[in-house]
Amino acid sequence: MIHVCFGLHDKTGRYSKFTGTAMLSLFENHDTPPHLPSITVHILHDNTLTQDNRDKFSYVAGQYGQLVKFYNVETLCADKIRELLQSMPNVPNLPQSIATCYRFLIPQIFPAEIKKIIYLDSDIIVNLDIQEFWQVNLDDMPLAVVPEMQSYVPTNPLHYLCREGFVKAEDFFNAGILLMNLKQLRKAEKNLSKGMQFHAEHPECDGNDQAILNYCFSTEAVKLPQK
Repeated sequence: MIHVCFGLHDKTGRYSKFTGTAMLSLFENHDTPPHLPSITVHILHDNTLTQDNRDKFSYVAGQYGQLVKFYNVETLCADKIRELLQSMPNVPNLPQSIATCYRFLIPQIFPAEIKKIIYLDSDIIVNLDIQEFWQVNLDDMPLAVVPEMQSYVPTNPLHYLCREGFVKAEDFFNAGILLMNLKQLRKAEKNLSKGMQFHAEHPECDGNDQAILNYCFSTEAVKLPQK
């Protein structure tokens, strides 16, 4: 079974369609064995997910013979969310929503038998079989990632972490597409806490969740080609 996770905050009720589109593209491009579900989509959401949109997610998954599961993080991880917001107090004022931080909750929420998971941002269209990404060998690395320099033009200003020498530019990665080794990430909880503390102590550090992940794991990740 391939496990894929999205984070969702939808205060207007109109953002779920983007997550639904990403999920649909995931199913459309997957070579599914006949009569067997082979992908489980896990949606980390809060109280903004309406029953109507939840039903639509279930309908789409059912049309492709796949599975979708829902996790209300406001119920499951209230204390952890408060901790995240303390380390990233500017999140409510940013274009991206608190849902970008829900990826930090993945190791805590999922049971030990789920060893790895693919995290995708909702503003993504999948145009290859996700099986190819799923089969990447993580060894003992916590993450497989795509370096940012492969997709950004060289004239873009470097991220704060790179400018200040905390992370090498060639190691800085995009956090919107991740293959996560949950076994290793569960061991790295203290490391993540240090990253959150660093971010809280450096308000000039932009990037929030992406900055924290890079601070913690820029040299402990399998680097993937842009594809």
